[in-house]
This record gives sequence, C-alpha cells and structure tokens, in this order.
Amino acid sequence: MKWIAWTLLAANLAVAGFFLSGAQWPQGSGTQQASLNVERLSLRSQSTPSVPDIAPAAPPALCIEWRGLNPDEFAQVRQQLKSLVSERVMSFTEVPLSTRQWVIFPPLPSAEAASAKLNELMAAGLKDAFVVKSGAWRNAISLGLFADADAAQRRVLEAESKGVLGTRVEVLPRKGTDFYFVIRSEDPDALKSLSGIKQAYPNSRQSRVACPS
Repeated sequence: MKWIAWTLLAANLAVAGFFLSGAQWPQGSGTQQASLNVERLSLRSQSTPSVPDIAPAAPPALCIEWRGLNPDEFAQVRQQLKSLVSERVMSFTEVPLSTRQWVIFPPLPSAEAASAKLNELMAAGLKDAFVVKSGAWRNAISLGLFADADAAQRRVLEAESKGVLGTRVEVLPRKGTDFYFVIRSEDPDALKSLSGIKQAYPNSRQSRVACPS
C-alpha cells in the first residue's frame, strides 16, 4: 500500500509543477508583446514629419496720389478723408509741392543748453547758425535753409569736418506752396471709394503710384 501512496503523491507533485510553470508563460509572452508594441508606436511617432506653421503673407500696400485741388477743395477733401480713415483701413499724408531742406542740430533740453551749444558750434567755425526760439523745434539750432538736398548735404559735411556730429536734415514746405494727398491702404475696395468722392472735384486728378518706403 505504501508504494501506491508514494506513487499518487509523486503524480500530484508532477501535475502541480506543470500548472505552476505553465502559469508563468502568458505573463512573459504578454510583456514581450507589449514591449514590441511600444517600439512600433515610438518608431511611427518619430517618422511622422512635423508641418511648420506658415503665416499668410500680408497684402501689398496700394497708394493713390490726389493732385490738383485748390486750397478750399483741399480743406474739404481733408475732412472727407478723415471720415474715411475712421471707417476703413486707410491712411493719408499731405505732401507739399515745393520744399526746402533745413539743416538743424536737434532741440536741446533748455534755452541755456541751446545757447551753450551754439557758442560751441561757432567756436568750431560754423557760421550763420542761430537758436530756434519757438514752435516744434524750439531750442534746436538752425544751420540754414537750402533749396535742394545736395546743398543741405554739403552743409552737413561741413559741420562734420569741423567735428560737429548729430546734425539732421528736415524737409519743410515752402511758404505759400500747394499740397497734394497720398492715400495708402492694403484694401483695394477702400481705395475704390475715392473715385466717388472725386466727382465733386472735376479739375483734380487721382493716379496710382508706388507707395513711399
């Protein structure tokens, strides 16, 4: 009987060992499969090209010159353009027909500083200079008004040759000159509205021009 008992015990141990070892197989296979899936996902994400964001190009600016307005008409059109600018994407500038070139040393913080600078310039050998007493350029030092850009540039070079740096050239309208408008917009429809306004001013003319830089 003992041999039968020992035989049954050995059989039970063998069966138990089989199931215990078999229980570990699915775990190992699942781990390996999960690892392979992770690698595939990683490779796919690395191979997907990124698409950069490209901002749309801004539309080119369009400009219209409006010339031939007499002083009264010019004042009326100015008010009409101001109304348009408040309603549309548009801007305008008033350009003098005749200009002069003004060479100046920029405004100083006080009249005393301007006077001291004038003495310094005169001591350096620059003649025909004076302090501006009023207006937007108060306490600047005028180095002369010139008919054209070449003459103004010669004055700037003269100042630099005497060690005076920092002068600038401002474009001023001549006294009594007429003006014209340059209207600018990126919206073609905004500029189309100008043709309707022009009908009230038949002696004036509008023309498409390159926008000033």
